[in-house]
Formats: sequence, C-alpha cells, structure tokens
Amino acid sequence: MSIHYKLGKTFGPVGSVVGIVLFLSGLILVWFSLSALIKIFLGSFLGFTFSSTEIDFEQKKVRHSDVLFGMFKTGKWIDIKPEMKIGILKSRKTWRTFSAGNREHKTPVEDHRLVLFTGAGNNRIPLKKIGSTEEARIEQDEWCRRLNIKKL
Repeated sequence: MSIHYKLGKTFGPVGSVVGIVLFLSGLILVWFSLSALIKIFLGSFLGFTFSSTEIDFEQKKVRHSDVLFGMFKTGKWIDIKPEMKIGILKSRKTWRTFSAGNREHKTPVEDHRLVLFTGAGNNRIPLKKIGSTEEARIEQDEWCRRLNIKKL
C-alpha cells in the first residue's frame, strides 16, 4: 500500500491561478475558435501540475514526481537502503509577481519538510510537507521506525 503526499504547485500560487483562468477562458471560447484548445492545454498544464511524493512502506520504495496536468505521474521508484537517513529541512520560498502598475507582490511560504538523504548525504528527496518543527520531529521518528533507517 502506498501513501501519496502533495508537496505544492509546480508553478506557485500565481502560475496556478493564471493557469486556471486560461483553462476556464479556453473552455468558454472553444465554441467560437479552435485556437482556444491551446488555452485549454496551456491552462491545464499551468493550473493543475503539482509535485508529489509516493511512499510504499511495505516494499520500502519512494517516488518523487511531478503530476502533469494533475493526472500523469513522472519519476521513478527508488529503493530505500539502510544507509539512507531522514532529516528535516526548513523550506522558505517567496513567490513574486508584478502588477500592472509595476508593483511587486510577494507571497512568502514557510514550512518544514521531511527529506530522504542518500548515504553520502548529498541527494535529497522531499517526502512530506509539515507545518511545525514539533510535528516534523514526531513524523521523523515515526518514519525512521517504519522504514528502519536512522535520523540525520
């Protein structure tokens, strides 16, 4: 049995809203012009693409993928080996956009992520997005126990 975790929109909140607007306007205009199909295609790509992680605790495998158009998963399964470790990273992203009056609007997003590190400690696979440090530590302990690997 595998568990899916959504990590966030690939193009951020602004790209997602623009994509949904393009998608809806393409649906309305498809009756009047066939070029609206391009709007539907582009809008569904921008608006519905997100990144996710799928974990199979029984077979000890993980797959980090982008879900294109909200339907098609990319990425390959990676076996979890005993030398791998789970750590917590604080994620800080700021999504920026500019208004018609050339004013900058920033949307800061802060969270904690459980991350799978390889034995060398350089390759990272994000596993789950968590709101607070305490919750992240509890989840880290639980996942280390279930996957039989160490903490970082």
